Amino acid sequence: KSVADEHGIPHVFTDFRDLVKLAELDVVDVCTPNKVHTPAVLAALAARKHVLCEKPLAVSVTEVKQMQTAAHKAGKLLMTAQHQRFSGISTAMKRYIEKHPIGEVYHARIHAIRRNWLPIQPGFIDPALSGGGPCMDIGVHALDTAMWLMGFPTPVRVSGRLMTNFANGHDIPGGWGEWDRARFGVEDFASGFVHFANGATLVLEASWLQHQQEREDLSFRLYGRKGSVAWPSGIYSSAANGVLFDTTIQPRNTAPAHTEEILAFAQAIRARASSPVPVEETIKVIAILEGIMRSSERGRREIAVKL
Repeated sequence: KSVADEHGIPHVFTDFRDLVKLAELDVVDVCTPNKVHTPAVLAALAARKHVLCEKPLAVSVTEVKQMQTAAHKAGKLLMTAQHQRFSGISTAMKRYIEKHPIGEVYHARIHAIRRNWLPIQPGFIDPALSGGGPCMDIGVHALDTAMWLMGFPTPVRVSGRLMTNFANGHDIPGGWGEWDRARFGVEDFASGFVHFANGATLVLEASWLQHQQEREDLSFRLYGRKGSVAWPSGIYSSAANGVLFDTTIQPRNTAPAHTEEILAFAQAIRARASSPVPVEETIKVIAILEGIMRSSERGRREIAVKL
C-alpha cells in the first residue's frame, strides 16, 4: 500500500483472485512460488486472461493438464516462461542444426549445477511453496532447452535420486546469504536417467550446493549420429571425409532472453497464433522432473512416464 500511495497506483490487492478479475487486464504474468502457479493460472484463465507463467508451469503433470484444459475452454493463450529457448545462442543453434543436422540424437547429458548458489527465500526451500529443489528450479531450464533442440522425443521411463548433502549443515558458504535450515525441506542435489520411445537416453544432474570449480554450470550436450552440439558454448562437432572438425555457432542477438520470451508471447497474442512454448511440450518436461522425484521417493525404482 505504501508503494501504491507513493506512485499513484490505483489498485492494491491481498488476493490474486480479485486482481485477475480487473476488466482492463488482458494478460496475467504469474511469478509466484511454484505451488501457487496452478491456482493463480486457473483463476486468470477463468477470468478470460492470457497467461504467461514462470517455470516450472506446475510440479505435476496432472496440474499442467488442468491448466491446458482451462486454457482451451477460455480460448486464451497459455505459455511457460522458458526463457532460455529465446537466448541468442539457443535460437542460433536451432537454426544451425536445422541446416546442418546432427542426425538422430541417441544421448543427452545435462548439467544444472552450482557451487554455492542456493536461493534463500522460503519460496525455493519450503516444499509447501516450492514443490521441489534444484531439480524443478534450475534443472527445468536446461532440460527444456535440450528437449527443444532434440525435437521433444517422448519419454517413457525415468529413474532418479534426490539427496540433501550440504544444506542442513556444511562448510560451503552461501553465495546469496544464509537460509532457514529448519525450514529447508527439499533436495540440494538431484540426478535422473531417462529413456525415450525412440531409444534415446538422457542424464540430468541438478544441484545448488556441491564441491566443484565452477560457480555454475548450466549446460548440455546432444550426441547425434552425424554430430554433436554443446549449449551454451555453441560448439558443433562432427567428421567428414575422414577429418574431424569443430564449428562454433555464434549468437544471433544479444537481447536478454527474458525480454525476447515476453515479446514472443505478446506477438503470439496479437497474431492469434499458438503458444511459443506449447503446453504439450511442457507436459513432457514436467513428466520427466516429476518422474525423477517419484522414483527417488520409491527407492530409486525405474517408473513409467505418464503423459
